[in-house]
Amino acid sequence: MDAWKTRSNNRQQLAISLICLIAGAVLAVSLHDYGPSGSNRQAGFLLGVVLLALGGATLAAGGTQSVVVDPQQRLIRIEDHRLIGERRQTIAIADIRDIQVGCLQTRAKHALRYFLQLTLADGQSHILFAPERDFPGASDPKIVAGWKERLDRLREDPAAHASPTPATTA
Repeated sequence: MDAWKTRSNNRQQLAISLICLIAGAVLAVSLHDYGPSGSNRQAGFLLGVVLLALGGATLAAGGTQSVVVDPQQRLIRIEDHRLIGERRQTIAIADIRDIQVGCLQTRAKHALRYFLQLTLADGQSHILFAPERDFPGASDPKIVAGWKERLDRLREDPAAHASPTPATTA
């Protein structure tokens, strides 16, 4: 079985960040001399400053996430690439105790994104394909259920997916 690789798409978050930065800059620059306290111009200026701060924070904190499930090495590698740094994490498939499909939904019970909730042997919980990231297929419950089935098969039958031992020479 080949390695299964997927990467989140941050274009939507990047676009929202840039819109906030541009709108905030326009408001802050055009209304920087806001006049008397409590005026509409002052409120517009402060809204611009808030939009600038939000746009900058989401731009700095946002980024892409790569998930690689390697059946040969029996590992899941997660890499977060952000403007302010990167983080790498490795989870051994043998350390996964339980896998559940979770969903992020609205108050009206409309599902927005699905993800996998991993419970590890040490009791820790880890979210795979996080809902705040835009992974291809994360809005389709059938695709996410397929992700769960693939991981369940890897967990249940380690011998079927183990890499062959290299031949030794005497």
